[in-house]
Amino acid sequence: MDLNIIGLNHKTAPLSLRERFVFPSDQISNALLDLKNKKVTQVAILSTCNRTEIYFNGPKIKTVYQWLADYHHIKLIKLKKHLYHFNNKDALNHAYRVASGLDSMILGETQILGQMKQASKISEYAGTQGKFLSHFFQTVFEAAKEIRSKTNIGASNTTIASSIISLAKKIFGDVQKTKIIFVGAGEMTELIAKYFNSHQPKKITIANRSILRGRNLAKKIGGEACLLGEINDKLNDYDVVISCTGSQLPVIGLGMIERAIKIRKHKPMLLIDLAIPRDIESETSKLNDIFLYTLDELAEIAQKGIDNRLGAVNDAQVIIAKKINSFYQKNKQKKASLSIISLRNQFEESRLKEIDKAKKQLKSGKTIDEILESFSNNLSNKFLHHPTKALNESAENETKEISELLKKIYNLKE
Repeated sequence: MDLNIIGLNHKTAPLSLRERFVFPSDQISNALLDLKNKKVTQVAILSTCNRTEIYFNGPKIKTVYQWLADYHHIKLIKLKKHLYHFNNKDALNHAYRVASGLDSMILGETQILGQMKQASKISEYAGTQGKFLSHFFQTVFEAAKEIRSKTNIGASNTTIASSIISLAKKIFGDVQKTKIIFVGAGEMTELIAKYFNSHQPKKITIANRSILRGRNLAKKIGGEACLLGEINDKLNDYDVVISCTGSQLPVIGLGMIERAIKIRKHKPMLLIDLAIPRDIESETSKLNDIFLYTLDELAEIAQKGIDNRLGAVNDAQVIIAKKINSFYQKNKQKKASLSIISLRNQFEESRLKEIDKAKKQLKSGKTIDEILESFSNNLSNKFLHHPTKALNESAENETKEISELLKKIYNLKE
């Protein structure tokens, strides 16, 4: 086993760098095949708003480092200080922590497990997963499930959504008097929109490129829907703008917000940018009466309210330690099974050859005693040949180690 994880996340890289390393979901398969062409076998890519990680089985560490830099058009020397590398047990520990939300920006968040499952599926469909990574991901998902069922890691109500509500209350006082527009209709938007809806705001609108998807989400929360292209003329009507699209370029520019705030006669606006790459131009934060928060900034706010989850971290780590030992034990058993099969096949081949010799000797008229003596001597010599040769040819510092191993294998007495 040579499990490796190379990546960057919210702890090692700023938002401005992380957004450059996001792999759009429709590009991951091609990226995996590109890595496969570089002899990086059994490989998967996990790409979220908070992390980009490459999971692979093999020794191509330098190859993956260089590929990641080249793929995103950045010099490796500038990138490397933001990258981390985990190998074997450390890699297992990291993967278990990621899947269970222990390594997330918001401790215990649940989205990451679904994102890891998606990464596994994409690598499987691309033909780059292989038996080892398949087994690896299966154990990761089992560990995450056990941690969530046996600890309180996900028990707190402190989320990105509740942090946004807290900000809205500070700025506007009463959430029920606010109008909110969500830009994008993905999973994150749906979670937050449902949470907002429970606080009964004055109005909720979903703006999306696909009007059908937007309407479907709006129907679930009793809101309205519009096309993404209509927001320039509508933004001024909303107090809170929450954007989370998969666009590679900003969908809300400085000019759009300047126009909206002017029409609002400088009534405050709360802008929430949950996308990576970012949806809202960062220069917007310099405008008066505009409160712009990115995902990183919201995470800092939410992190302050998770003290009741910290006690669950130790419980989760105990489960992870057991899972790591189990994974290694099963991996060792698989390797031992292959060796046992090989050993049995070799011995069986020797046995059958000696039986053939014995049959020929029997036909030639030799006595049973002579045949049995020859059969047993030949078989004994063949079984002893390789262990004896290994001892005789071993270096001085290896002899003791081989001797001890042979004693253990053959249960030899002193």
